[in-house]
Amino acid sequence: MNIQIFLILLYYCNSRCAFTVDDKDKPIETDKDPEIIGILEACPFYSNQPVCCTKSQDRSMVKDFKSLDATFGNDGGGCDICGSNMKRFWCHYTCSPNQSDFMKITGRQNMTDPLNSSKIIEVQMVTLEVHPQIACEVYSSCKRTSFATQVSAMSSPGGFFTFQGEQAVGEGGQYINVEFQESNSLFFENIWTCDRNYSYTTEDESGIHYWDDFGYELHGECGCNTCESSCQPDKILYQPPGVFYGFESTYILFAWGWAILLSLAITLIRKCQRKRYELRDLEEQKQILFG
Repeated sequence: MNIQIFLILLYYCNSRCAFTVDDKDKPIETDKDPEIIGILEACPFYSNQPVCCTKSQDRSMVKDFKSLDATFGNDGGGCDICGSNMKRFWCHYTCSPNQSDFMKITGRQNMTDPLNSSKIIEVQMVTLEVHPQIACEVYSSCKRTSFATQVSAMSSPGGFFTFQGEQAVGEGGQYINVEFQESNSLFFENIWTCDRNYSYTTEDESGIHYWDDFGYELHGECGCNTCESSCQPDKILYQPPGVFYGFESTYILFAWGWAILLSLAITLIRKCQRKRYELRDLEEQKQILFG
């Protein structure tokens, strides 16, 4: 037991934080040691452990997670398993004691607020390394949620996380450039998968509550229509959209084929009508000349 405690202390002693927030909750670069801040409401599995986040960040995440539930969870017609995995991802991003291993702060830059095109805001530039397996498995639990299917940019694991990173400009004052690699990357075990419903239950005056292993409440099961159980991390995670991005060749060729056939038919009909008019005019002229 003493050896285990020693190894844990050694691990945390070698851990460093990459960013924190100032007294106005704006993200700033840091190089401080992780510290124990007590109970974390947003990330209960990190409670009473050395973390890189602050109480202020914890409060902000609680608020942000309500929006996340409304977007990806059952509250938004999605899947609580997706919502749980997304919360864990952002908890590791914000609070992980080895944050500096997978995150690099590259300065600050003025950018257009994606929520208000007329507003320019200064943001912290972040490069985030994510393990391909994490990107793939989290995406698998979210890919069929209504929000993800409506946004073409989220049609792949890489696109899904790149989209999240870009949205952090307005929400968190950061622009997160997401990259994928197996070493020195954001990684966590036991992804909450689609074939698992809940871990334990509690009961109070409002009824029975279902919870996952990490302290997040599950309001409903995820069916096949909202959850995909297979994903291969060795495949291309993200390919920037090109000229033919989203091009459905079968439908396009079918539509153009019918358009061409219709144009030919209209042209032939007009030629026939013109020929008929010419013949009629010729007959009328003959009648006039030869009585």
